[in-house]
Amino acid sequence: MKKFNVAALFAAMALVLSMVLTACQTVSASTPTQATGTATATQTATVMATTPALPSATVMATTPALPSATAITMPTVTTAQAEVQYGPTNFPANVDPLTGLVVSDPAILNRRPVMIKVSNFPREGRPHAGLSKADIVFDYSTGGGENRYLALFYGQDSDQVGPIRSGRYIDQWLGSMYQGVLGMMYAYAPEYTEIVGRLGQSRVINGTTNTCPAICDKGYGISEINWFANTAEMSKYYAKFADASNSKPVLDGMVFNSVPPSGGTAGTEMTMHFGGNNEGLWKYDAAQKKYLRWIDNQVNGTTYNMIPQVDRNTSQQLAFSNVIVVFAKYTTLNSKDSLHKVALAGTSGKAMIFRDGQFYDGKWQGSSGTSPLQFFDATGNPLELQPGNTWISITGDISTIVQDKPGIYTVTFRKAAY
Repeated sequence: MKKFNVAALFAAMALVLSMVLTACQTVSASTPTQATGTATATQTATVMATTPALPSATVMATTPALPSATAITMPTVTTAQAEVQYGPTNFPANVDPLTGLVVSDPAILNRRPVMIKVSNFPREGRPHAGLSKADIVFDYSTGGGENRYLALFYGQDSDQVGPIRSGRYIDQWLGSMYQGVLGMMYAYAPEYTEIVGRLGQSRVINGTTNTCPAICDKGYGISEINWFANTAEMSKYYAKFADASNSKPVLDGMVFNSVPPSGGTAGTEMTMHFGGNNEGLWKYDAAQKKYLRWIDNQVNGTTYNMIPQVDRNTSQQLAFSNVIVVFAKYTTLNSKDSLHKVALAGTSGKAMIFRDGQFYDGKWQGSSGTSPLQFFDATGNPLELQPGNTWISITGDISTIVQDKPGIYTVTFRKAAY
């Protein structure tokens, strides 16, 4: 047996170790992918540290695999949206003074607003058509616990609005204050005389066999729910009259700001109760920055529930940027509670204003018979609305207000007795 040369063995081992160390140093110094891999591993560790705990084992089987570290992208940093502010005067040529929104074609503002009387009763006429495209919807009592809408279209049109019902005394003032063309299905003789007397015959268009495509009979078999309007065709129909004036009207008065004013409190829900089972409910949706609307639904003869109020044209729930309750004096003219006059022009009163999930205790003012309603805060400064559409419920000046919970209100219609 040969003897091992210990010295030679140690020399060989030293040589091998030296070669390994040299190779490691060379790769570390010359291979960029190794450095990148180290950074990626560090990033992965950082992301994992902030990743919530995985679901339990029973869910893990259907949970998609986490993306690899190289697929993870950081959120884009964006600057805050610029404040948008308009009114009460000097609106730009392309901004609708009734919504504070830029219109796609400024030429649409070179006309009178189109205002359509929309039925809420009988319920067979629901869902209503076209309300989602209105700049403003006015909502008011017609007596006996019922209400009716007046939908105003200016910044955009709707090819179907209705069903259309008859006019009321209040329409002469709303039509005059917003300088509109009124579409309706006639009215009780004394009311009709006053409406035409204030607006002029050419600005009052009643549905007949000769008014289509402006106002058409859809043939549903019930007179109260048969008639519907096309607002663009309404403007064309009105323009044919010799005394028609479709130049751009002055509709100053409203103020808009995308940033909510100070002084608000929580205002996330509001119910407007006109009587019996007739209710409209608004709930604020922060994601949309809109108030969504629910309406009473008759399940059977004695049972009701609340369902989303949708536009039959879109099947989408009504969503409005501003919800306002105007408290005004109702004067009842007959024992049947079917004829009323409502004081709007040249007067003022309390207003409840909801925007951005906030409630503002304010005032409204009808400065004249030919300019829009204006809204003010408790100190008398113009109250800025969120740019967008507005729903205005006009209730009696002695209506009751109940705050059910913080931010949740119910208004019940009340007026002086006949």
